[in-house]
Amino acid sequence: MSRRAAVLLPYAVFLILAAVSWNRWIEPFVDTGRELMVPWRVSRGEALYRDVRFYYGPLAPWLGAAVDSVAGRRFAARIALAALVAILHLEALRRLARRLTTETLASLAASLAVAVAFFLRPGGCHLFPYSLDTSLAVAAATGAVLLATSGGSSRRDRAAAACVLAALLARPEIGLAGLGAITVERVLAPDAAAKRRLGWLAAFPVLTAAIVYALASAGTPAATLAKEGWLAVLFVPPEFRNVYASFAGVDRPALRLAELGLVLFALLAVGIWLVLAAIAAARLRRRSEAGARAPQVAAVAILAVAALVALRPPAAVRETVDLLPPLVRAVPPLLFAAAIAGAALRLRDRSRNSFVAGVPDSVLLLALLFAARLLLAAGYVGPYDGFYLPLPIVVAVAMLFRVAARVPAQIDVSPRPTAFPGLVAASLAVFLAARIGALALAYRDPAWSRVATPAGSLFVIEPLAGATRDALANLSRRVPPNGSIVGFPEAGFFNWVLGRTNPLAQDQFFPGHLDRAGEQEAITRLSRMPPDAVVLVNVRTAGHGRAAFGKDYLEELDGYVRSRFRPAAEFGPGAGSSSRIGDPGFFIQILVPAGRPAP
Repeated sequence: MSRRAAVLLPYAVFLILAAVSWNRWIEPFVDTGRELMVPWRVSRGEALYRDVRFYYGPLAPWLGAAVDSVAGRRFAARIALAALVAILHLEALRRLARRLTTETLASLAASLAVAVAFFLRPGGCHLFPYSLDTSLAVAAATGAVLLATSGGSSRRDRAAAACVLAALLARPEIGLAGLGAITVERVLAPDAAAKRRLGWLAAFPVLTAAIVYALASAGTPAATLAKEGWLAVLFVPPEFRNVYASFAGVDRPALRLAELGLVLFALLAVGIWLVLAAIAAARLRRRSEAGARAPQVAAVAILAVAALVALRPPAAVRETVDLLPPLVRAVPPLLFAAAIAGAALRLRDRSRNSFVAGVPDSVLLLALLFAARLLLAAGYVGPYDGFYLPLPIVVAVAMLFRVAARVPAQIDVSPRPTAFPGLVAASLAVFLAARIGALALAYRDPAWSRVATPAGSLFVIEPLAGATRDALANLSRRVPPNGSIVGFPEAGFFNWVLGRTNPLAQDQFFPGHLDRAGEQEAITRLSRMPPDAVVLVNVRTAGHGRAAFGKDYLEELDGYVRSRFRPAAEFGPGAGSSSRIGDPGFFIQILVPAGRPAP
């Protein structure tokens, strides 16, 4: 592969998947309302944290507010902002991969990161992330370790410090993780000049971020920042911990370990298959080069057939195929195993080499921190995989290539099975094609349906699409242009696309977001500034430990709404006179003040 082709391949995969998934990235009623509304409210003069509750750093809301101020309420403008961050993230991954392995293999590693993690639903798509702050922080932290490990210079360290600052202002815990990884590498390295620069590299972003957070938090009570602001990272409620445990797979360790065993067995079988093909190729090469290619082509072709069967399994084997978890499940545990083994060797030899040969310590440590968020559950669709998995994939693939290159010399056969590294690369190329195919099948399902809004069109899966169209039409007639809408557990999508305000400080009402005092404050605001409409969306939150708004959590707030507002319209297959959030069928219910006449 030429150098130009190697550089362009990850971007080609990105563009192919962007085209395949075009305008199918937005989940209207899970995190999207917050991501749309918080920046828009800031652009209209409301103060972040004080007037608008938000759990992350201020960088993404400020950038989104700037976009809304310049371009107005347009999905295209917000998507363009997210796409810019995604491209910067991809370039950082590509350059890091190039530092770890050859140009061609680095291109394959970065392409795999895109195909596996950049276009996941729900919420994990880089073109409309569940959290732009997370996308920014991960991209910036990746850029920071890239720059800080690139030979060491004052200019690169200044750029790395800027990246650390961006990560701190997006999500402080990710920024500190990136800075910590760089610090460990600099402290353990023999380069005295690099150590001297570490003080400035660390002090500038931390002090600057502290000033920015102090200014952004001015006028906001410390209790609010701790419960519903950026300080919540230090006071994580139990419901949030449940989500973190679920996404890491440690809530059900026995099941996840069993799944991991299946994946490791499948990968071992593939490895043995490739070794046998390489041995056969080496022996046939004595006769002719063409004969040596036959077992290699056959081995890769059979893997391709297996991938096709997994994509569209026949009915007779569908249940069996569905039992196999995603193969990337093995990435976090194997990374940790390699790091532990490398650390043990380093301590035994008392050397200052990297923990894992060929991988800078800061890159490995950041990859391990990201992998820990997905420890036993990597590969399930969802927001965390989308942003924390790319760097571990790049590092793991680079390490795999390094191991594969050593295998021929470790096998006691003659002649050496030198084709093995190429077969490993070919098998990963098959996996890459399979991932593209799987996403194409998912995003081009006939269930997708177009939803037109004043802010642009998007595609949504039915029956959500039909209910969303009907609710939009009803709310646009029912709520005047200067009116307000409140939604539970989240309906800010309607506020933003219709340009209607929200009188509450919160745009999300999921478990753990409000304590007793916060619930009472929301009720007080509703009584003081009743909205023109209340929208209830049947969204469950099982990962939090409590699933249904009004049944399992915030019962008093739900009771107040139902006592002061009456049902006016309901849409979706779950619609009914007594429907409640948590019922089986999806619905969107619109309520209006009880004493107000129908329009």
